[in-house]
This record gives sequence, C-alpha cells and structure tokens, in this order.
Amino acid sequence: MRVAGEKTQALVLSQWARDASRLSIRVAGAEVTGGTTLRLLGVSFDRLLHFGAHCNELRKKMRPRTAHLRRMTGRSWGLTERQLRTVANGYVRGALEYAAGAWLPAASESHLTLIDRELRAAARVVTGCLASTPSHALMAEAGLPTAHMCRDIRAARQLALAASLPAGDPLRTLADSSPPRRLAATLGWRDRGREMFARLSPGGEPLIIEERLHVSAPPWQDGGEVSFHLDVGPDGSRDRPPELRRRAAEERLESFPADATWIWSDGSAEEGVHRGGGGALIVTHDGATREVRVAAGRLCSSTRAELFALRAALEDLTSTPDRDTARPIIICLDSKAALALLKNGPTAQRTPVAADIWKALQGISATGQPIQLQWVPAHCGLPLNERADGLAKEASALPQEDTPIDVTTVTRAAARSASARWREAWPDGWHREIWGSRLPGPVEGEDRCSAIDVHQLRAGHWSCSEQYLHRIGRRPSPGCEQCGSVRCPAALCRVCREEADTPRHVLLRCPALAGRRLARVGTIHPTVTELQDDGVVAALAAGFRAQLSRLATPP
Repeated sequence: MRVAGEKTQALVLSQWARDASRLSIRVAGAEVTGGTTLRLLGVSFDRLLHFGAHCNELRKKMRPRTAHLRRMTGRSWGLTERQLRTVANGYVRGALEYAAGAWLPAASESHLTLIDRELRAAARVVTGCLASTPSHALMAEAGLPTAHMCRDIRAARQLALAASLPAGDPLRTLADSSPPRRLAATLGWRDRGREMFARLSPGGEPLIIEERLHVSAPPWQDGGEVSFHLDVGPDGSRDRPPELRRRAAEERLESFPADATWIWSDGSAEEGVHRGGGGALIVTHDGATREVRVAAGRLCSSTRAELFALRAALEDLTSTPDRDTARPIIICLDSKAALALLKNGPTAQRTPVAADIWKALQGISATGQPIQLQWVPAHCGLPLNERADGLAKEASALPQEDTPIDVTTVTRAAARSASARWREAWPDGWHREIWGSRLPGPVEGEDRCSAIDVHQLRAGHWSCSEQYLHRIGRRPSPGCEQCGSVRCPAALCRVCREEADTPRHVLLRCPALAGRRLARVGTIHPTVTELQDDGVVAALAAGFRAQLSRLATPP
C-alpha cells in the first residue's frame, strides 16, 4: 500500500492545547501539519471531540432543507400535516442522522443545543406555531424528537450493534472493554449506551444481546411446499363483531384436511413491550395435545414473542420420535405481522429466530409434508387460539434473564425510554394539563389554517389573542404600551370583555362560544382533556374568529 502524504491529515486528541501546538510529521515525503479539525468520511473531528465544527456544518445543511419544507406548506395546495411530519423527520432530520452513532453521543451539551434550535425551526414549519412557543410544546405538537433524545437512542443502538457481533470482533471487543478515558469530559457511544442499558434494566441485570444473523439463506434456495394465508375473508377485519370474525375463521379452517397436525401459537408481552412469552398448542390427528411455553425476553414485542412460540413449537414437533410425516401440518397464528415477515421467504429473514423457523419449515417440507400457515383473528372466541393465548401469558412469567434481546427491540426500547424521560421533564402548564405525559398526533381532517389554530391554542401561544399580541408589543394601548399581565385592560377578550383571551378562556370559558361547546362536546363546561380532540379545538377557534369578524363588520 502506498500512502499519499499530500492527502494525510493529523489531529491531536488532548485536553491540553500545548499538546497540539506545532505538530508536524512527515508522511511519504510530505510534511503534514496538525490542524484544529480533521475531516473523515463527512464528519469533522476536533481536539476535544466535542464536534462543534461538525454541528455548525450540520446547521448549514439543515437550514436550506427547512426552507424547502416551508415551501411545501401552501394553505390551499400544500402537504397535509402527516406528510409534513414525514418530510421533516426524513429530510430535515436526516441531515442529523448521518454517522450519528459515531459523533452524536460525544457531542457537548452546548452544541446539541444548537442542533435543537434547527429542529425547533423545522417544528415551527410543521405546526405553524409562533417563535415564542415553549420548546416542549412545540416539539410535542410537531412529533419531532430532540437532539438529546436522538443522542441516547443512537448510543444504545450503536452499543447493541457492537454487542451483536461475534466474539473476537474488534468492535465488540471495544464495546466490552473499559479503558481509562483520556478526555474526561467526553462520553462516547459506549458510555452513553451503557447508561441507556442501565435505564432499560432497572433491576441491574445485564442485557444479553442476540447475535445477529451473519449468514442468510442463498437467494436461489427454495422455500419448499409452504403456503401462507393472511386473511379469512372480509368478515375477519377488526371492525366486524367477534361473532362474525369467529364464523369467518371457522369456515376458513374447515377447508383444511381434518386429519392434519395442527399448531396453534400465540405471543404475549406486557403492554406490548415487556416480559415476552410464547405459547403453542400442538394437536395431532388422533386428538393428542402437547403444550409449549417459552420465554421471549424482558424487552420484547408481541410479534417477536409469536415467532419465539412458533420456533419452539416446530422444534418440539421435529424432535418427536416416530412422528407421522404423511399428514399435512396446519399452523394458526393471530399475528399478521409475524406471518407477513415469514411470507417474504427464507432469503429475506434478518433475525436468527425467523431464520430458524424457515430452517424448520424447510426440513419438514423436505419429508414431503405440505405446510400451511393461516392467520386467524384474535380474541373472537376460537377455543384453541384462546388456549394458546393462555399459554403465552403463562410463559411471560418464566425467567427472562437468559433470553437474548435483538438490536431492533433494544433500539425501540431506548426510544421509548428517552421519550418518556423527556415527557416527564415537561414543566407544569397549559400544554401538560391537556396532554399529561402523552404525545399528540398529527391534526387530521382540518385545513392548514385550522390546524395552525389547533397547535397554537394547545401550545398556549395564539396569534389571534389580544393578550398575546399586547404582551409582545403589537397591541399597545394609551394606558399600557406592553405588559404580560392577564389583568391588563388591553388584554381583555374583544368578544366578551370579561377577562383576557388566553387559550384557556377561548376554549373553556368564553360565554360567546357556549353554544359551540354544547354542540361539539355536549356541555358548556368541557374538561381540559377533551381539548385533545382536534375537531373540538378547531371548531371553537373558528367560532371565536367568526365572533371577531362580526365585531369588525360595521352594522
């Protein structure tokens, strides 16, 4: 290998500036002078690894993207709010995500604040909120995570990815080691990832990360005689009554051979994210049954628990001596996501549990047994499915400490943890009264103007409010140029003149809107939590504007 000295860069990592002064080395006959930053694969490193220069470059990259987003917000032709959120998360925030696992966990607090400033600019475009809107309400209404949340999530994901590598891999060795830190004030992905792992495991037990699937099935490999059925007809949809769903499932199941071997599997997870368990019921042609229970991990989704149950059932079936290989096998699951994942075929699987299931299916199919996997609706009264569900709930109580957790599950758990910590830190106020610790979704079914009113009213800063305009100096009066008091006469509601037209007054107390409240909510005194309904807030905002329009129209 020939080293190009003219392309070589040098940087000293040290807390002492004198270590980096007058650095000069010779590489391949060229003199290389140490600089203040070093650029590697699009990331700018500095002497203290605070990544200030890189964050400044990111800000320059995010600003034009935010401007592009702003051009998509036409009131008559622009994108819907759900689409604006998608563009903001993928296009604007995408600039932040490049190589974030390497630099974001180590970035200093002051530089993360600069990134948050650009994210708030994108959030104002999505929601139409004012510049003075509290940051927590603004980011919540826009559905955008903060830079600090992204940092914790990326650190946990990077550590999980490193831990999923085989033993002896250099990156895994680095993740498992604990060398002394030369830069005492800088934390990297390893230390921040361990902090996140500790939050995800309050009991102190270490998280065992599942080793990733390093060798997938070759693309020419045939799936064998395995077929998938992901519906039972139109009556099987969730909006149909349980009786119709059960009848549709029974009619579909009657079309299968009666003398087949049946596997009914199900997965369970507390709140869909904790203590996973898989249960399966194996019914042979002569009516004999076997029960299977398996722990799926302390952090687990119901889909992953279902895959654990199916793998355990197939292992139990194939390990049975003298099993009947002349009869077909019917597998019934109530997780459409798990079936859709497996239906992609053996070459598309990216997790060991799914790959193991396909190996078992191919092994059974090689003996000449046809296999059919059928989705059945859950909780509609199918007896065998209910028994499998009970087994899964029993399995969730099994010891979970030794069950490995995959990288995707750890990343999602870290995202939930970071979001929960952020929401718990919200200050008390109007927005928290409405939402508590929940996150609002996008405003649906309203035009852009109405959606902006909804966001501004729930965030507490409304551009139509006299009190707000007086506070920022846009509505001075002879007696008061500008103040923030809600008792100031210049801040009185122009419709009722009873008190300041704060969002609380407009939505809950203004007597001129009593009829609108009664029509929308059924009472003239709605609760604060009823303002979570976008339509209610939009209707009251439209009613208030109509009252102002009447006042402005001469008789």
